[in-house]
Amino acid sequence: MTTTLFIGLMIGVGLLAFTFWSVRFIATGPPPEPDLDEVREADIPYICTVCGMSLTITQAHDGGTEPPRHCREDMIRA
Repeated sequence: MTTTLFIGLMIGVGLLAFTFWSVRFIATGPPPEPDLDEVREADIPYICTVCGMSLTITQAHDGGTEPPRHCREDMIRA
């Protein structure tokens, strides 16, 4: 009897925690839009060392750009 009660309480606490997390996540809203004054034109090609997929970044923030990840690895500049 006590095991069933304990399992029921743990499931209830889990559902309650998930509900609070969901409401908090929805209430915060989307991230703010980037400042268009900080966006600059760029032509930075990257390639994935694992599968060979390539991509070119055409716009970036003034701060340095980090290489994107693909196949769980950082891409390298081509």
